[in-house]
Amino acid sequence: MINSIQYLRAIAAFLVVYYHSTIKATQNSIPDATIFYIGESGVDLFFIISGFIICFVTDKKDFHWLQFLKLRVLRIIPLYWFFSLIALGAFLVVPSLVNSSGGETSIFESFFLIPTESKYLIQNGWTLSYEFYFYIICSALLILNLNKKWLLAVLCVLPCFHLMSNTYFFFDWYLLEFAMGVFSYLIYTQKATIKLKVFICFAIFSLYLILSFYLDLSNRVIEYGLPMWLIFNVGLLINQLLDRYSTSRALKILHALGDSSYSLYLAHTFSLVLLNKIYGLIVEQGDLYTYLLFLVGTSLFIGQFVYVYIEKPLNSYVRKLCS
Repeated sequence: MINSIQYLRAIAAFLVVYYHSTIKATQNSIPDATIFYIGESGVDLFFIISGFIICFVTDKKDFHWLQFLKLRVLRIIPLYWFFSLIALGAFLVVPSLVNSSGGETSIFESFFLIPTESKYLIQNGWTLSYEFYFYIICSALLILNLNKKWLLAVLCVLPCFHLMSNTYFFFDWYLLEFAMGVFSYLIYTQKATIKLKVFICFAIFSLYLILSFYLDLSNRVIEYGLPMWLIFNVGLLINQLLDRYSTSRALKILHALGDSSYSLYLAHTFSLVLLNKIYGLIVEQGDLYTYLLFLVGTSLFIGQFVYVYIEKPLNSYVRKLCS
């Protein structure tokens, strides 16, 4: 694994947790609380990382498309179903505890990540439906024995039908963020010179400035995707420099958080609810910084706990079961 990508996974998860924590703060009328909307960009960074990582993994050896899908299911689904079952139990007992913002909750679609206008038992599960759509596209290209350039082309062409179809999911702009990761991988494997890599980063930044000046930033791929793509490519650019300091405590912590980022991503939707109630019981009138430190900091520890004591043993058990 490329170390800088591990660090970026940690940053992406942190952004999402911090974003949801600020939402909790505003809901509780914590003084000076504002929603950290840029934290949503953690999801966009995850999509870019996925585009790169899937290319990185499938280039290591030849994959049969069924083997590829099986490995992705075994990586994603066990922990997701673990938390979905917890959410289902809560939903059956006290429905208001799940998706308290209202709307219909789809149980079947939740477990099988089927695109729906209703809500999942785990709200941020919607991102995993896009992940699996990306995996299905990759599988189709594996069947056809087409290379990564074809994958890049497909991911870029599909969103062109976004405005001409009612089935937005299958032609969503998010696919462009997976394409960004694929493009970065193609450049990475070409052993591009430092000058070319710097030029690409400069080109991405310039593109963002131009599009943000002339277009409405309501398009998330422009508002969040391009800046996150720039950060991702800068991470690849300075990876060798970061490797020199990989034994430092700060980078070791980031690496560990990168390992547990998936656990943190799923677990924090539960931990924030619990931690918010605990905070309300022990603090009558706290300040914003104490509140956010308590919620975010404790969620990071919980994510690490879930990774070590639930995700890893669960994945290991399921793999043995399916071998």
